[in-house]
Amino acid sequence: MDFYLVKYRLKSRVTAEEGIGFLFGKANEQPEYDLVVLPSRYSSYLNIDLSLEYAKFMKSFNEMKTKVFAQIPESSDLSREFMNYLSSYISRKGSQIFGAEITAAVQDKDIDLVQYIVSEIFKEWAPKIEVTVDFKQVNYEEISAENFMQLWEEFDDEGLAELLKRPDISELPEIFPLVDPIRGRTLVEFDLGDPLFFVVFNVRNPQNLEKLRSLYPKHFSDRGNIVPLSGTLVGKELVRGKKQEYFLIKVDMGEGIMARGIVPKSVKIMSEQNRFEEKVSSMQQQKWEDKISQMVQENGVIKEKAQKPQLKSRTEHNGSDFLLAFLMTLMVLGIILIASYFFTQF
Repeated sequence: MDFYLVKYRLKSRVTAEEGIGFLFGKANEQPEYDLVVLPSRYSSYLNIDLSLEYAKFMKSFNEMKTKVFAQIPESSDLSREFMNYLSSYISRKGSQIFGAEITAAVQDKDIDLVQYIVSEIFKEWAPKIEVTVDFKQVNYEEISAENFMQLWEEFDDEGLAELLKRPDISELPEIFPLVDPIRGRTLVEFDLGDPLFFVVFNVRNPQNLEKLRSLYPKHFSDRGNIVPLSGTLVGKELVRGKKQEYFLIKVDMGEGIMARGIVPKSVKIMSEQNRFEEKVSSMQQQKWEDKISQMVQENGVIKEKAQKPQLKSRTEHNGSDFLLAFLMTLMVLGIILIASYFFTQF
């Protein structure tokens, strides 16, 4: 378990207020948190399923927050008051102690204890406040897989397939940077020449694959990239999709081999060499392969491919490479370290 994610819904009949919030943090460290509170008469706006996985929950939460604050002005003030109270409570409790308590409860999968911890936060705010919770143990590889699948789901809708036909990038290997939701930085903060940590999930050119296997024998097998690499950021171009913004990046992998990647602008990616080395040194390849394979089966990606064979013909050598490469190199996504606050925010 790398991270904990606790999601909760609260309701106070005394003050006629309802809300949804979350606590997200690295194991045994202080959490990041946010919540939206509004008058009970607007409760229909709080239409988020607490059982959603990390990426979908975060995206849904931020979309809901934007909508609520725009349409219910008083909610902004209520939420800010709650946030100030929550900050004060965690400070009094001790942020590290609070994070350790949540970590222990989540690791033990103790729903009653998690609910008690969250209820204790708000009992001073309003008497007889009702709290419903859901929680997840979250690993880097799970966050990575969720976000990659979400990127693929939105790929055609964002109109990005045509971009990948450009002559200067059409045949380059496809990469995805390692994302760190706690201490990472967005690509806006990266300068050309900075190191970038990434995984290759489609080399495309067999000659490049042989060269990479020769250059990095510990990072490549006959199945592809199995250990993340470090390269140099040499190109960064802002691309506007239909719904959000992305960066098209070029990375120098060494020995004249260039690679490309498309990354949502809001994603926080790893920037610390020591964190990269720490995670790589703790790799358990087979465990990651099994976990990602299980996640893909559960999320229906393979089923989606079977139901939409037209995707390959419509975006051959371009958008379809995302899905094809993902399905062929599932173990790769298991070693992507994805993004502390979220990316996190879609």
